[in-house]
Amino acid sequence: MAGVGFELKKLFTARTAAGHIKAYSYSAIITAGPFALMTSMVLAVQSLFAYYGVEGEAAQIFVASVVYAFVFSQIFSAGFVMVLTRYLADSLSLGRFSDATASLFGMGAILTSLGAVAAGIFFWDKPLPLLTKWLGYLFFAELLLAWTESVYLSAVKRYSRLLISYLIGVLTSIFLVWVFLTQTEMQAEQAGLLAMDIGMGLINLLFLLHITEYFGRPKMGQNFAFLPYFERHWRLFFTATFYMLGLFLPNLIIWQGEWGVLVGGTYLYSPIYDVVTFYAFLSILPLMTMFVVTVETNFYECYANYFTYITQKGNFREIDDARKDLLHTLWFELRHIIEFQLVFTLVALAIGNYLLSWSGITYNQVNMYNVLLFGAFFTGLLQLVYILLVYFDYQKSVLSLSAVFFLSNLVLGVWGLYFGGTYSYGFTFFMAAALSFIWAFIKLNHFAKRINYLVFCSQPVFYNATNGILTKFTLWLYGDKYVNLETAGGEKK
Repeated sequence: MAGVGFELKKLFTARTAAGHIKAYSYSAIITAGPFALMTSMVLAVQSLFAYYGVEGEAAQIFVASVVYAFVFSQIFSAGFVMVLTRYLADSLSLGRFSDATASLFGMGAILTSLGAVAAGIFFWDKPLPLLTKWLGYLFFAELLLAWTESVYLSAVKRYSRLLISYLIGVLTSIFLVWVFLTQTEMQAEQAGLLAMDIGMGLINLLFLLHITEYFGRPKMGQNFAFLPYFERHWRLFFTATFYMLGLFLPNLIIWQGEWGVLVGGTYLYSPIYDVVTFYAFLSILPLMTMFVVTVETNFYECYANYFTYITQKGNFREIDDARKDLLHTLWFELRHIIEFQLVFTLVALAIGNYLLSWSGITYNQVNMYNVLLFGAFFTGLLQLVYILLVYFDYQKSVLSLSAVFFLSNLVLGVWGLYFGGTYSYGFTFFMAAALSFIWAFIKLNHFAKRINYLVFCSQPVFYNATNGILTKFTLWLYGDKYVNLETAGGEKK
């Protein structure tokens, strides 16, 4: 989210209530806008299904196809996108824009190809019609590309264009569902998926136009120059993958239990648990909004000052004063965010108990929602600490955070499935999230106490170049034209 701060600082500088409201509104739109629009698209299609009497298995296949595409596209792409983010950051910091668009095409080719293999294995022996399978895979592939393109749009600070692109695609999908349901003889689930595919394809196309407008067309760029980064920064790959697996693992495990529903002989999911989890995680959107404001207006300034004194030969007193300011800001803002989010979690607890009971959800499911609220609360705080440590490139500790989150969800989730029964659903996730946050807090505290040592002394004295299969392949592919960005200095191309 680096870059949002320029707009936020302008609004906060006004020091008026209106300026602060605009700043928080801007942050909320940037943080939750795409999620809200995509959710609205699915809900609108479901509403049209209900209006035109589409019920039973057709509606379930559509929902399950979308759920699977959302969940597994994020799990599948998380590690790749994290490493790509590091590559793009290095490219931009050195002013090397020539390969940026090319790397988008390269990563897109890798993700969609691997995604096609995974989807082919999944759909191989399933009884769904071939067209439904293709439409489901296409939506999955388009989401892979959307998550990848979002990295580039964030880098060039085109947030308003990102939201407009989502809005155009969402409205197009909703309109096309209405057209397909009323003017064609298509099966309802295929009509819904085709409309979603077209809308998502339009979103990706608009993203691509914005990216190429800024970075230029790929031309003779090096599409796969980022491959060595998977060897140099493999911890980032597994960090993001483990975190995303840990996030969705409770759902995947509960799908295997007595609440699991098999749709079309293909998709296994749990409508009850998935819906309640979705509502619980809506409660942490204020936390993410507040974090964007905090990082971009307070923390990042202190972070930049600290490293500016280090890299520009500041004296010890200047560096130590900057360190104290950085740590004071970090702990103060962290406490502020926790208090801020706790209020919203308690409000969601009160409102949710009433609304969910009124909507017909059972007493036990309302209790599960209450527990999941606090599981979401600790998960949001874990993600906050995770991002802070990524800022400092503290890769070993960040990997340990995501590994603990994944393993605790795996162990407790399996225990709940086989021994705890349905009464443990939600509670196992809460315990895993709470334990993971405690571990994250310990690691952050350890880092804060030893920040000077970890920044100055724990780094390798000499750069160790990788020479694995991916590096050799890249050198074979590009020869002398390949440039190692981590040793390239300030050379521009």
